[in-house]
Amino acid sequence: MVTDSYYKNQAVTVCVTLAQAKKHLKLRVGESSEDELIQGYIDSAKEDRQNYINRSIDTRDFVMEVSQFETVNFAVNYDNDEVTSVKYYKQGETELTTLDADSYKVRPGMVVGTKTITFKNPPLTEKRDDAVIITVKQGWVTAQVPAPLKQSMLLLIGDQYERREDRAEIGYNRAADALCRAYRKY
Repeated sequence: MVTDSYYKNQAVTVCVTLAQAKKHLKLRVGESSEDELIQGYIDSAKEDRQNYINRSIDTRDFVMEVSQFETVNFAVNYDNDEVTSVKYYKQGETELTTLDADSYKVRPGMVVGTKTITFKNPPLTEKRDDAVIITVKQGWVTAQVPAPLKQSMLLLIGDQYERREDRAEIGYNRAADALCRAYRKY
């Protein structure tokens, strides 16, 4: 049974650079008078897209603590989620031991948006709530962010920049949402 789960080691993924945003806005890259404002739009657009797709774009570790070796079902952030390590406390020991990757199998779960990890011939563990610690890497590194997510962010950045004085005009952007629909977790 999973006794605790949490995130750690979050690293910022750069989806759109300041230079890319300025090019999209048809601004000169060398001009810096609005750089801070545009960077705010970039940050806002990324946060908006993460909220829309209901998952993290930034890379992070999702950690599950389990009381013993057993089949574990877990929700995935996206298809590229990867179990990076399984560590456990051997019976009678106080230091974590890494389980060999050949000793477990990760498969798509029975429920959409989940994966299942099963163990082959699991060793005995200490009796504790965190006897087994499973780490799953989530998110995208900068070079792997899907193009539709980047383009969606650029559309939102353009909306914010062009309509910054008339806040009533900024609203729902169907094109930006349509680009992200395939990545949305319902």
